[in-house]
Amino acid sequence: MHEEVLASVMANARVVPQLAIWGWQIAIYLFLGGFTGGIMVFSGWALITGRDEQTPFAVNRAPLVGFIALSVGMTALFSDLERPLHVWRFYSILHVTSPMSWGAWILLLVFPAIIVLTLAGLPLGFPALTRWLLNLPVVGKPLVQPVFKLCFFLRRPAAALSIGLGIALCIYTGILLSSFNSRPFWHSALLGPLFLVSGLSTGAAMMILGAGTAHERHLFGRIDLGLILAELTLLGLLLIDMLNGNAMQQGAVAYLLGGDGAMLFWTGFVGFGLGLPLLLEAAMWRRSFMVVASFASVLVLVGGFLLRDIVVTAGQQTSWTQLHNQFNPDLISNLRNDGEDPSSRF
Repeated sequence: MHEEVLASVMANARVVPQLAIWGWQIAIYLFLGGFTGGIMVFSGWALITGRDEQTPFAVNRAPLVGFIALSVGMTALFSDLERPLHVWRFYSILHVTSPMSWGAWILLLVFPAIIVLTLAGLPLGFPALTRWLLNLPVVGKPLVQPVFKLCFFLRRPAAALSIGLGIALCIYTGILLSSFNSRPFWHSALLGPLFLVSGLSTGAAMMILGAGTAHERHLFGRIDLGLILAELTLLGLLLIDMLNGNAMQQGAVAYLLGGDGAMLFWTGFVGFGLGLPLLLEAAMWRRSFMVVASFASVLVLVGGFLLRDIVVTAGQQTSWTQLHNQFNPDLISNLRNDGEDPSSRF
């Protein structure tokens, strides 16, 4: 009789690839981070190019939306951390080869830049809130008013900085995932550009939803149309890259093309998140209609979240680990299906 010894790590969620490590909190953070990055890019661009009157929402109101969105995203991220109080360790040193370290420092710079843009646009964008702040006892006139004036003075340098930081915020999340070499679906250089374009698209969609003028809505509708086309192109290249990869990459992308994630991917993301908004915005190339443009923008925002959620989920369905090369696959199958708790065996 031939005896085989099998040591199990089946109860360890960090080893078995089918057990998710990252949940909805990470998808929300990735989405809101890209969304805020897109807002920063377009708000900064509108200010730098002197479109203050043509794009009042982008200049005066959108930065506050981005600040709130990023704060919510950071809250979701902190809720996923095992030891949130140790987050200061990220800032003890900059690891040049670590995308996560770069991301931490980018976020540290993003908040001051977007706060300056928010306070600079507050008097024109939210006059009631501005009056309330100025009328606060003790700190109103002596402190709040000088801060408003300083931020207005610094808004153009902050706008230029916001463009670069917004691009970095959008793209680093994709680069972060692509640095996980053990996950075949994430291991692609195309994830960074895909997340960048998607973040810009969601930012443009927010500009359409909040547009203060018909010109602003039409301008960002045309911009978003081009971004959706670019996103579809990058998505197609990503799928082709995976299909032409090794067996593990082909197995990873099969989860989307015909596996458990196919319905959400094709119907939810590609169909309603990209395809339908593309058709609606193309139909409004010459003239924008508020109801149709708003509906298309909501679909773009939903599609932006679905992209992150799908990528995070698909990346955790497969790994480079090939158990059949190391162990008898029949024993692995028996261990999975014998009904006992794996952690109680040893």
